[in-house]
Amino acid sequence: MLIEHAAFSMTGPVRERNEDHLGWGGLAFRESGTVLGSQAGLEIPDAGERTSWGPVGAVRNERPGRGLLYAVADGLGAYGGGDVASSLAIAELLEQAGRATDTGVRPAAVLRNAYSAANQRVFDAALSGQGTRKMQTTLTTLLLSPGELHVAHVGDCRAYRLRGDALELLTTDHTQVMEMLRLKLISPEQAADHPARYALTRSLGSELIVRTDIRRESLIDGDRYLLCSDGLWSKVDANEIAEALRDGVEAACEQLVELAVERGSEDNASALALEVRVAGRPAEAAPGWRRFFRS
Repeated sequence: MLIEHAAFSMTGPVRERNEDHLGWGGLAFRESGTVLGSQAGLEIPDAGERTSWGPVGAVRNERPGRGLLYAVADGLGAYGGGDVASSLAIAELLEQAGRATDTGVRPAAVLRNAYSAANQRVFDAALSGQGTRKMQTTLTTLLLSPGELHVAHVGDCRAYRLRGDALELLTTDHTQVMEMLRLKLISPEQAADHPARYALTRSLGSELIVRTDIRRESLIDGDRYLLCSDGLWSKVDANEIAEALRDGVEAACEQLVELAVERGSEDNASALALEVRVAGRPAEAAPGWRRFFRS
């Protein structure tokens, strides 16, 4: 695989601090040491600093079967400690991915275990006083392996894919409004400005056990992806996202984040964009009975 990536975050006009974190890393990174840095991709700005650029450039996955991982986390400001929660979630996610040395383990299992560990870390940190007692965060992740994409998701950050001319939302918001829409209690028009549109039904740190949405997709040359926090997607529309992604990953991050802030985003606005230059080919299925236990 050959992946181009960029990330950009702004605190915005309302919040005093940035509670978003974006991260990037790789499976079994510690064995290679030169392909990709297993670290948070952004130094999140403090109250006196309003913007921050993350990793910009391209990375090649030189170890067959290994994956590249990108994630965004948005800490909940209502309970305090959101910046701590999002930072811990990203750090634990990347740490768990860095330990995934067994090529026989399915990507979905890697992500599910990593999310469970991240949830436990935030939960335990809250109890120990590292943040606040109720601190929580969302977390949305893309795991790219040759020819395949796995999306893991908890909360209301979003993952979009631009394939050709078609933009697709790959995640479902875990919010009260989305649940009411699913049950047909409200209309899409009512949902647009409903007071509960940002009230989460699922997050990391809120419960001892977290349910994680996992989705598997194909990965092809030319795919472009956007991970973003709700402070961004709530202020831009699908056409604007698609148009920005066509301009390249660095331009897309800058355009979309600045547009959201100009429109008065009530939350921090963060974006992490990817372009798949070379998707690679998925590993061949294991022979015989072993194919049932591998992705």
